[in-house]
Amino acid sequence: MIELYKFVPQFGLRDASPFALKLETYLRLAGLDYTAHEVMDPTKAPKAKIPYIVDGEQTIADSSLCISYLKDKYGDPLGENLSPAQHAIGHALKTMLEERTYWVIVNTRWMDEDNQKLIKSTWFGEIPGLFRGFIFGKIIKDMKKTMYGHGIGRHSSAEIMGFGLADIACLESVLGNKPYLLGDSPSEYDASGYGFLANIMAKPFPTAMSDYITNSKTLPAYIERVQAKAFG
Repeated sequence: MIELYKFVPQFGLRDASPFALKLETYLRLAGLDYTAHEVMDPTKAPKAKIPYIVDGEQTIADSSLCISYLKDKYGDPLGENLSPAQHAIGHALKTMLEERTYWVIVNTRWMDEDNQKLIKSTWFGEIPGLFRGFIFGKIIKDMKKTMYGHGIGRHSSAEIMGFGLADIACLESVLGNKPYLLGDSPSEYDASGYGFLANIMAKPFPTAMSDYITNSKTLPAYIERVQAKAFG
């Protein structure tokens, strides 16, 4: 039995990590049986990252590496009918979401002062007051350093949001009027699309990106369609 290690449900989401939600969505869409375990402290996980899976004696961290492992071992029912060109488009979309849009989400959640207060009380609420402030302050400091080193943190919040809006518009254009990103059936790339779009729409983190999605003629129905297909 595959064991999935993920965060706890929060903010109306099965997982407030787009990567963990992506991986669980993939497991559902691919029809793979699994048991989910909820983790609070990612520092104790392999590579200090959530999600990860355990399958027998194999432990795999990183959502993309997990999916590659699952496809190699159990087959690729979601991708067997895709052309190389479709895989290339899907890979480009996935990389865009995971390597840039992700940092826009991080910026809105962790660098916005109002959202900092919400996260501090929600995710760190059980830690004693003074210690909570110390830990949270260190996390914010480390996050700023990481974002600056990445490059995204060198831009203003408005510029960062502009990157995110461009990414969502790109995904919307690729989707067009199709049921799923690459056609009439879901693929592994829809697991990424759903994982990120659902997290962008999470309450209570309203942003210009969530407003864009709400006003889109296709994206709200797409989110609902993938969610229904994966989770019923």
